[in-house]
Amino acid sequence: MKHLKKFLILPLYGIGDTLMTTPAIEVLKKSIDCRIVNLCMFKSTYEVLKNNPFIDELIYFPFLEKGVLNSLKFIFSLEKFDCSINFYPSNRKQYNILSFLTGAKIRLGHRYFKRDLMELNFLKNKTLKEDPNLHNVEENLRLLELLGIRITDTGKMKIYLKKEEIEQGKILVKSMSEKDIKVGVHTGTSSFKGHRQKRWPVDKFLILINNLPEIDFFLFGTDEEKTENDFILNNAKYRNVIVIQNNSIREVASIISHMNAFISNDSGLMHLAASLGVPVVAIFGPTNPAWVSPWGVKHKIVRTELPCTPCFYYSPKPLKCNSNLDFQCLKDIEVNMVKDALFELLKYCIKIFIL
Repeated sequence: MKHLKKFLILPLYGIGDTLMTTPAIEVLKKSIDCRIVNLCMFKSTYEVLKNNPFIDELIYFPFLEKGVLNSLKFIFSLEKFDCSINFYPSNRKQYNILSFLTGAKIRLGHRYFKRDLMELNFLKNKTLKEDPNLHNVEENLRLLELLGIRITDTGKMKIYLKKEEIEQGKILVKSMSEKDIKVGVHTGTSSFKGHRQKRWPVDKFLILINNLPEIDFFLFGTDEEKTENDFILNNAKYRNVIVIQNNSIREVASIISHMNAFISNDSGLMHLAASLGVPVVAIFGPTNPAWVSPWGVKHKIVRTELPCTPCFYYSPKPLKCNSNLDFQCLKDIEVNMVKDALFELLKYCIKIFIL
């Protein structure tokens, strides 16, 4: 479909979901001589895509803050596009209505196994069925095949930091830590739709840190992780904790880029670390690592094998434990499982001398 010249990429909710579109955006731009406009509804996702050389125009509009009337005015003020794309996952009626209202001739997206009709996915007119065996990055690349694009490389997620941003991160990290090994940690997740339930217990993060005095741990977060990060900071035995709180996402990225490894729940910062090429220990409970494991980077998945896991699927419904086990899938993950995974990753990049 080489005749298509103008593409509108519609917004996704999270940092991780947004990063997982970047390989497909790159392929689209390289395959078709076209103009790509990417729409973001959060400052964080806007900052993640800033300076991406494969996006011609990046627009930020906070739909959730502006209300229905102002949002409609904004949508109808947009230029006309040949194709709108709802990248994966976007199984919400609001995304599909937005796609329809753009008036794009081709409205590209997925059909979902769960709640497909209820979320109005039929409003897209060129679709394919989601594949439960594929990673989200692969789902996004596969979508481009509907445009006649042949996929030959799965690529890597990318955030494009300027040289000065990387250097500033290096200077900051050096000023805060003199130890040879520096490990980033994200104790949190988004609180959206009950996703706080994806968090490994904070006391286990603390035990891990107190077992490794030779490592400096950088705790990242916003106000959503303040309780967890303060608990660890106040109870760390060896003063080997540095808290990075409420920094912009690009500042966070510049600091993470100088970590030897990153330990995280299934969260946007897990994907951010992967996009920077930092090895990741990814802690999974109810969500499916086959869909959202760290892409294109050395990583270790830590999870327990319960008959009910993974139980999460993409829909507007809040995350809850349907087996009445109170997310035992996360609570059963032992500290040594995470520590062993960390050591396995560190041996790839540095000579470890701890323990």
